[in-house]
Amino acid sequence: MSLMSLFIKKTDVAELQGEYEKTLKALRATKEELEELKLKKRLEAEEIKHMVRINDEKNKQEVESEKIRLQKEFAEMITQLKDQNRRELEESLKQFHGKMESRFSEELKNLKEVYGLLMQRLPNVNLTLTKKV
Repeated sequence: MSLMSLFIKKTDVAELQGEYEKTLKALRATKEELEELKLKKRLEAEEIKHMVRINDEKNKQEVESEKIRLQKEFAEMITQLKDQNRRELEESLKQFHGKMESRFSEELKNLKEVYGLLMQRLPNVNLTLTKKV
């Protein structure tokens, strides 16, 4: 072997060694980039899960607040209805009481008239009670 062929082989080995090291560096960089992307993907997935949980909680709160509002509105409507029914009952009782009073007065007047007529037709009798021993 000549000196020249030995020199060429050493240069080829040095070049190949350089290419190998470049390839290793590129492979390491690619692996690091892959790991970074995996980490980024995992973080984004966790963030999405977190946002979904927050959204679910927000929806639950909205449903609960709407439920409370509807219950309050229902209670107010029931109270108004009870008040209205109470007022109507009081009014009807007042009317009934007024009718009964007028009817009672009328019947009392009729009874007095009948009593007066009966007393006119009956003879006037005075009885004397004596006690015999």
